[in-house]
Order: sequence, then C-alpha cells, then structure tokens
Amino acid sequence: MGIDEHRRREARLHALLRRQDGVISLDQARELGFSDSTIRRRVATKQWFRIAYRVYLVATHEETPRATIRAAMLSVGGEAVLVGPAAAWWWGLLDTRPAPIEIAVERERQHRRRPGVFLVRRTVPVSDRTLRHGLRVTTPVATVLDAAASLGTARGAQVMDRALQRRTVGLDALRHAQVRRSGRRGAPVTARLLVLAAGGAVSEAERLAHSRMRESGIRGWLANVPVDVPSFGRAVVDVAFPEQKVILEIDGWAFHRDLRAFLVDGPRQAALTAAGWVVVRTHWYELTETPEVFVATLRRVLAARS
Repeated sequence: MGIDEHRRREARLHALLRRQDGVISLDQARELGFSDSTIRRRVATKQWFRIAYRVYLVATHEETPRATIRAAMLSVGGEAVLVGPAAAWWWGLLDTRPAPIEIAVERERQHRRRPGVFLVRRTVPVSDRTLRHGLRVTTPVATVLDAAASLGTARGAQVMDRALQRRTVGLDALRHAQVRRSGRRGAPVTARLLVLAAGGAVSEAERLAHSRMRESGIRGWLANVPVDVPSFGRAVVDVAFPEQKVILEIDGWAFHRDLRAFLVDGPRQAALTAAGWVVVRTHWYELTETPEVFVATLRRVLAARS
C-alpha cells in the first residue's frame, strides 16, 4: 500500500471514528481496506480493544455510554433498532444509561447472546423508527411509550413528563399511538400515565398529600381555601394552615407546572409572601416516591411558624 493510499485510509478511519464515538465493527474495518492480520495486530498492540462481538474501540477514545450503545448496535447489525429505556437515553429523556441495552431484532433472525444486551424479538414498523446520530432508533413517541411500559409508573412518568415538557412529543400523538398498542405488554401502565399527563397527576397529587398528612397526624389544614391577598385579590390555594399562615401548593407534572407557573404562580406566590404567608411546594413525584421528605419538610415549616 502506498503512502497516499495509507493516509486516505487513515483519514476515512478517523472520520468514521468521530461519527461513531471511537467504535468500529470488523465489517467496517474490512470495508476501509484493513486486512484481518492488520486488525489482529492493532488488537495485539492495544491500539484497538474488543468492546463487543466483532466490534472494537480505539485506544484514543474513552468507553462512554454512547460508545457502549453503538458497539451493541454494531454487534447485532442488520435491521436492529434501539428500543425501550436505552432509546429514551439516546433521545436525552433519561439521565443514566439503563442496563441492559434493549435492541429489537427480526423474529426469524438468529443472534447469539451478548453481555449487557437484551434482544427483543419483534418487528418495529417503519413508521415507528428513525435515525438519530447515525443509529436506528424508535421515534420519540414510540420510545416514550416503550420506555414507560418497561420502567413502570414512577420512572415511566419521569420519561413521559420530560418528553412533554421539552415538546419532544405531544399528548395527542401519544394518545393516538396508545390506541395502536393497546394489546402490548405494559399497555395498562402507559394508559394510566396518559391519564396523569392529561391533568390527572394534579388531582392524584392532592389526594396523596391529604392522605400523607392524615396518616402523619398533621392537623389544622383546609383544602381549596380562598385567601384575600392585598394588591393581588382573591387566591384559591391548595391547602392552608390558617393558624401558622402556611400554604401548601401541590403540583402534578412539570409539563403542566411550567405553564401554570408562568401564568399564575409567580405573581401569586410573591403576593402571598408579602402578606406574611409561607408557601411550601410539593409535587406528584415527591408524594409518590419520597413522601417522608414531604412530611418532614412540612412539619419543620409548621413548627417554625408555631
């Protein structure tokens, strides 16, 4: 191989590695013109490291979560599609890369087991898949519903809420897709989450807050209380403790909270504070996952105001 040809091959290699987070498959290396003996030599000299079946990570790149997912997809090949929580992470809807990595493959294709990879044998319709950063992945709507069904109510709600808050998906599109998926695994979970997303989270959060306060023996509160505030007018608050002048405001999901805060909550809370009230906020996630934090915070504020 001449010097110019060698340089062109290395340039193509580096361009591919930049696009693929430092990961290259055996087939891709061969297509670039690397012989099997050259590949073995690079592995032996620790320039390349085997990261998955027939997939390598070059020594100059870090083994990041993105690289791990790319390697898993390259190791499966074919018409494989990234699905479930891993797809949600790829879309930026989860903060931590989940394990195992779920990949959908055609039912008739045979694949060996791969560490850290869960192969889902189903066909993903063309309408439910797309390309993102060079990987075949489910569309945002399909990803949200798949991930929520897999993660369950609490963590699934966080994925759906984040997607709605960022306008990655719309509520109507999720509802439409849910109808097509009514017989799928996890459909009852996603159906419930859609009810919560439509506004049910606020009413459920209020019910949970009332229950937590009763169970903890917290007394002296009234629900949905009108409060006359100078320079603002009448404000109906979620829960009031008139004796301590403490107000509890209860939110559902951030999807609704953003709009409500922009239109109402900021000016109202400022007026209530100026009138001598202390406002405590809670939300559906806290009441569902860490109710003890909610109770402890409320007790501390009430004690300070007594």
